[in-house]
Parts: sequence; C-alpha cells; structure tokens
Amino acid sequence: MIKLFWNTHNQKKPSSTNKKIREKEELDYGWGQYHKKSSDKWIYEILKKTKYSIIDSLKNIEKDDILIIVDSSVEEKNELYTKLNLICSKIFLFHLGDEFGFHNLFTVYDNCNYIWRPFCSSKYFKNEKVKCIPIGYKSGVLYKNESNRKYKWAFTGTPHKTSRHDLLFQFSKIEPFFCHKTEKFDRKNISVEEMNNILSSTEFIPCPYGFFHPETYRVFEALECGCIPIVESAYDYYDRVFPNNPFIKINTWKEAKPILEGWSKDQIKIKSKECTAWWNNQKNDLQDFIKEKIK
Repeated sequence: MIKLFWNTHNQKKPSSTNKKIREKEELDYGWGQYHKKSSDKWIYEILKKTKYSIIDSLKNIEKDDILIIVDSSVEEKNELYTKLNLICSKIFLFHLGDEFGFHNLFTVYDNCNYIWRPFCSSKYFKNEKVKCIPIGYKSGVLYKNESNRKYKWAFTGTPHKTSRHDLLFQFSKIEPFFCHKTEKFDRKNISVEEMNNILSSTEFIPCPYGFFHPETYRVFEALECGCIPIVESAYDYYDRVFPNNPFIKINTWKEAKPILEGWSKDQIKIKSKECTAWWNNQKNDLQDFIKEKIK
C-alpha cells in the first residue's frame, strides 16, 4: 500500500542547554512548521495523479508499504531513515528546505529509492536518484481572474541584499506599482488574500535571488497568478534547472527598465500567456513523472 506521511513539522522541540545546539534545534523546528504551513498545497498538487493514503503517524506503516515522506532537516534523521528502510519496500522522499546545501545528505538519500527537492545545486544535477523540482508557491496563493492589471510591477519582501536595493531604486519611478517591505523573512507579511489580489493585478514580478540560493517562492507565485517573472540570470540557474523557460532574464535590474516602460499591452499579454502555458505544462509533466516513478 502507498502511504503518505508529512514529517516536516515533527522536528525535535528545542531542549538543549548548549547554546549552539539549541539554536540549531530552534531553527529546524521553526522551519519545519513553516514548510508544513507554506508548502502543503504545492506538494499535494504535484502528487495529484498519484494514489496514496495519508497517515498521521509512522506507527501506521506496515511491512512492505511504499512510503511517500515529506520532510526537512533530514541530516538529523539518519537513524529514522535506516529504520524505515527495513520496514518499507520503497521510500520516496520530498526533501523541503536545505537552501544552503551544506550538509552531507547521502547517508539519508541512500535509504530512499528516489528524492525530489528544491534548491538544486551542481552535486545533484547528474544524480540519478535526485530530481530538482520548483520550490512552488506558498499555500493559499490563488489566481484571481483580473482583466485589468493595475500595477506595472510589484515587490513584497525583505530588501536584504544590494541587488534588491538596486531593484527598488531602478523601478521606483515606473508607476503604478505596489511595494511592501518587511524587516525580516516571514515577519509582518501581508495577508494571503491581499497577496492574491496584488499578484492578480500585476503585470511583471521582479524576482531577485533568495537569501542564499537563486530560487524563491516569488517566481512560482508569479506564474501561478499569471504574472511575468523577471529573474536574475547569474550562473544561468533557471536555464539549467528549467530549460526553455519563458522568463525574462536580466543581469542587472537596469536592463529590465525598457521592458517595463516600453512593452505594449499586446506584448505583455502574449508573454503572460506563454508563461502560464509553460507553468501548466511543467506541473502536468511533473505530476506524470512522480506518478510513474512511484508506481
């Protein structure tokens, strides 16, 4: 029997008296809760064509079950995956998080039949057991069919890097726009309902690199809501991971100004439809690939 278990939020609660260890525990625990809250809709969408039963405890796993497990901070769970490998006939891991990619994960990955993960890096590009997938959109993001997109561009997030400051400087006179700055990641965010309204009312979404890795939710939330993503093309990350993508790619934010200022409504409409079609095909192909791999 194929069973799905979501394990990201079952991290060890911070308890250590060692400051360094406790900081790691607090980080893992916080991110585990975040992944469950933010990524469940995305994971369930790409599993849409796969038949499984959801379980709420590992005690519900029986001998020779096929296990789909959604997890984070797996570098701390070698013992767990060794035990699961003795019980299950196959293990398929959706590994969320790990943006920095510092950990040696192969002791865990070796206990799995296949792994899907965002935040890809060169060590996974040619790994036959690992497939890089989009980080996806945050749960709750929903496209609203707005015929008139009143914002030329929009940015919500933390301006924590020089690139983001330059983005805001370069686009500051291109109106109308929407901008909501936060002091820290996942703090003082606007509501999901307001985010839906903004994305569905915006033509272009500039997508600077994340805190450490090029990939961010912002790209896929833009696609989900019919916007045109503008991405930084350093290292050719998006072309390597998502070949033939229709994103607008720039090296500096100054390069995007003529596009935002000069594109006609017809050009914007054509590119938006191209991005939406590509994204729908990506999701459909991923659903098929997951279904066939698990079957």
